Amino acid sequence: MSEILNEPIKLKDLMEDGVEFTVKSEAVDGVEEETDEDREYKKNLLDFMNMQVVGGDYQDEDTYIEGQPFENIASKMFNIVENGAIKKRIIREGYGDKPPDLSSVRVHYNGYIEFNAEPFDSTYARKKSHQFTVNSGEVIPGLDIAVQSMKLNEKSQFLIQPQYAYGKLGCLNRVPANSEVLFEVELLEIVDVGAASAYESLPPEDQRSFVNLYGYCLALCAKGNDLYGKNVKAAVREYNTAAGKLEMCQLSDYDDQIKQQELLMRLYTNLLICYTKVEEPKKGCINFNKIRELVNGTDLTISAKCYYNNAKCLRMLGEFNLAKKRLDLAYKLEPKNPDILNEMVNLENEIKTYKKKQIELGKALLNSAK
Repeated sequence: MSEILNEPIKLKDLMEDGVEFTVKSEAVDGVEEETDEDREYKKNLLDFMNMQVVGGDYQDEDTYIEGQPFENIASKMFNIVENGAIKKRIIREGYGDKPPDLSSVRVHYNGYIEFNAEPFDSTYARKKSHQFTVNSGEVIPGLDIAVQSMKLNEKSQFLIQPQYAYGKLGCLNRVPANSEVLFEVELLEIVDVGAASAYESLPPEDQRSFVNLYGYCLALCAKGNDLYGKNVKAAVREYNTAAGKLEMCQLSDYDDQIKQQELLMRLYTNLLICYTKVEEPKKGCINFNKIRELVNGTDLTISAKCYYNNAKCLRMLGEFNLAKKRLDLAYKLEPKNPDILNEMVNLENEIKTYKKKQIELGKALLNSAK
């Protein structure tokens, strides 16, 4: 079934004139200096090659015609604007409501042009998701409209014609002028900026309803994320408030339970990281134990990040054997993670120091008894 969206009027000028991006960079003698981050990004792009866009599924060169890759991709899609300039195929179904107007969304995406398997842009390769406000002109019109058609946790492909993409100007050296582009998008988070104030004005009996509470807790989580780099303890307050309310909310069906569990998982993980950072290991371990209880009987899994932070908390508490077990689990999930490898070294050094002190203490006690 096709799903048709109206074209946002406020984006009209962008669609007519195209979009030009300016990248701020430092240069020496007219040559841009490539950073380690740039080199890592280029290397990571290779992990997101998409052979569909070069006709990788169609190997018969005798029947190969120009335009075939995007045409074949388009044949599996449906229109989300009336003129067919933006098409969509759902790869993974999402749940819940779509982003309301002027809500804040967080996405991961890969962007491709036809006949080039390497993404011209990738948040996955940067290892950093992108956050923007819906319907505010912060991204190209096609991507804005595309995300408005999605539900939380959905992953979809979108073919976007030039007038909704980078138009007559293209995008630096990455996207030629008048290019159709393919975006693979994953919608990670929706924060309704009006949800917090609307929730706080509700009577107490309505505030426990999950329908009313979920958007409010998402907003608190997003506020905590923003505060984390400035004031960790302030972030902890937001996360704890959201987690406490979610734990006590009234669930009406299984879908509500799934959403509650997923958000609680994020909140407990954030709290574990925060308490590790401020060196409050007991509180960190409490939240790790909540994570362990939460995943029982669900499809949720404990991440390497959780095992790693719990190991650090256990090391601070002197629980070396359990810390080692947690680090081993983290290592199995991410054997090349430098933070995990470094923590293994720290733990071994601390164990050696502890054993040395125990030996010295034993000798001292023995001498005092003579």
